Amino acid sequence: MGTEALATPAPREQRVLMQAMLTRLPEFSDRLAQLLSDEDEFYHQVDSTAPDELRKVCRANLERALTALVEGRGLPLDAARKTGLAQARQGIPLPSVLRAFRIGGIFVYERLLELAGPGFINPARTVEINSNVWKTIDLYSDALTTAYSEVAAELSQEKLALLDGLLHGRFATQTDLENAAKELDLPAAGTFVAVVTESVDPDERPGVEALLRARRWKSAWRPGAEVGLVVIDRVEDVRRLRDVLGTLPLAVGMSRPFNGFLEVPDAVHRARIARRSLTTGAAGVAVFGDSPVTTLVASAPEMSRDVLRSVLTGVLVLPKAERQVLLDTLVAWFAGHGSAKEAADRLIVHPNTVRYRLRRVQELTRRDLSDPVDVGELYVALEAVRLADA
Repeated sequence: MGTEALATPAPREQRVLMQAMLTRLPEFSDRLAQLLSDEDEFYHQVDSTAPDELRKVCRANLERALTALVEGRGLPLDAARKTGLAQARQGIPLPSVLRAFRIGGIFVYERLLELAGPGFINPARTVEINSNVWKTIDLYSDALTTAYSEVAAELSQEKLALLDGLLHGRFATQTDLENAAKELDLPAAGTFVAVVTESVDPDERPGVEALLRARRWKSAWRPGAEVGLVVIDRVEDVRRLRDVLGTLPLAVGMSRPFNGFLEVPDAVHRARIARRSLTTGAAGVAVFGDSPVTTLVASAPEMSRDVLRSVLTGVLVLPKAERQVLLDTLVAWFAGHGSAKEAADRLIVHPNTVRYRLRRVQELTRRDLSDPVDVGELYVALEAVRLADA
């Protein structure tokens, strides 16, 4: 692969139009940034957290590409490679970067035609411009993909080992812990949160580390952004971190804040339990201990299933439709704080219908909804049902 793409000078009409785009660079940079935000979830998050940075990047890329083409220098592929290296190291997902280049190329093509107006470029030239745009996108995509491969290959096995050492508690001395923190660009002393993530959409893997960096949060992540440590300044930052992660198509479990690397393995374990407390396939964020009963059920899945079978066997053997109606009614009753009327409002049925269904639950489970112990057992069993597939 050469260092430049499409070094042949652009036709005069095309250069005139590109020069016109350069004179309106701020406007087109804003439009491209908005388009990226609309079309790609990662750039939407960047636009929400650091809109000026996104527009700055769009402007720099547009200016570099248009200037090179106007001057007949061709598009430098080493610039695409450098961009790819930087974005890979920042944790920006490759699919988002490739999509951004495709969107950017089509954007430039459509704006050129928009500026040209009818009759300025003959149809043959239009086809040629379109062909050049797609050749450039292909060449840039190859350069970006190669850059990402290089970063994956150069990912320091030593750093990976250091992070794994922290996550699994393999360091025995404070000196080892401090050295690991230094290499991972983490403070040797500070407050951290352990985070475990799982994508609910196989085609969307948000760049969590890059998005947190845009919010000025330091973090260190295993490849794939599945397990990470996030540095926080104040306990209040947990709420802010939760809000940011809650905007992503991820199921996220978070530990409570902790100090010192010796607590990392336990914090990661708690974050995994918090992750298991979310319904399978649903996006959301759970913090360990926020719901004590749910945390208990998620931390002991086998025992919880035993409780489930013991308490709800009579309900679970019913046909699926009937079983689900009774379970949904019980869930609504708990959500309504034991009020048949509130449960009926949630289910959009008559309160007497709810009362009839609850009597059926009592008969089938041999539990009394006026007995606090029986009610507690039913709630634990319900949570076990919800998390059974987690």
